[in-house]
Amino acid sequence: MIEISRLCKSFKGVPVLQGVDLEAAESERLVIIGGSGCGKSVLLRHIAGLLKPDSGSVKIDGQELTTLSERELNPIRKKIGVLFQGAALFDSLDVFHNVAFSLLEERSVNESEIRDRVEEALDVVGMNGQEHKKPGELSGGMRKRVGLARAIIHRPRIMLYDEPTTGLDPQIADSINRLILKMSNHFHVTSMVVTHDMVSAYLVGSRIAMLHQGKILVSGSPDEIQRNINPVVQHFIRGISEERDQELFGTNGNPSGATQVAKD
Repeated sequence: MIEISRLCKSFKGVPVLQGVDLEAAESERLVIIGGSGCGKSVLLRHIAGLLKPDSGSVKIDGQELTTLSERELNPIRKKIGVLFQGAALFDSLDVFHNVAFSLLEERSVNESEIRDRVEEALDVVGMNGQEHKKPGELSGGMRKRVGLARAIIHRPRIMLYDEPTTGLDPQIADSINRLILKMSNHFHVTSMVVTHDMVSAYLVGSRIAMLHQGKILVSGSPDEIQRNINPVVQHFIRGISEERDQELFGTNGNPSGATQVAKD
């Protein structure tokens, strides 16, 4: 469903993506982890057709995106739903009009169908009855749910999640993770989730890939990632610095120590 090959992107001469190779199969839940500023969100924006690469290939369902014009991209984008990190809601619009926004802009769907589809989307994310509230009246978790409802209004085949649990308390984060699983299981969408939250990564990911220094460093099942002896991987998933690792094991990223912690 998603094929990325040798993808490169720089901003003002600073390389961010330096030859990313990655695939996601239909209905797969692929989690992308990596440090802050490593290019995870930049990668998502290429998949959504919001950025053009300097070089490389991005294919959605077999179709190359990098050579398409804005007009040609529109049908592809309808296959893709995006939940942005801050939900990206319009503060001046109520929940109903936020969720219905793209349908209202198209003017190709009648009012009755719009209402039915908004009601369906809000029901899926557990936000029915909240149509007349403004984003400022909602909690962070509720805003994420509304953002997700807006993302699924076109019934996409691919869902992209940019740090879906950032800024949420553990219980609300868990409810968002459960929604991601529900979307995958009930609608068979291909899911790509960018996160630094390893609790979320282990729960929602059928596969986890780590982006490091502009490339995919490792990829595997959650169990395989936890057992991986690469010190960079172990430092990240355990949430410890190299200095702390030296304190614990008396070595800089000792693979045997990392393996032992992974086994524990």
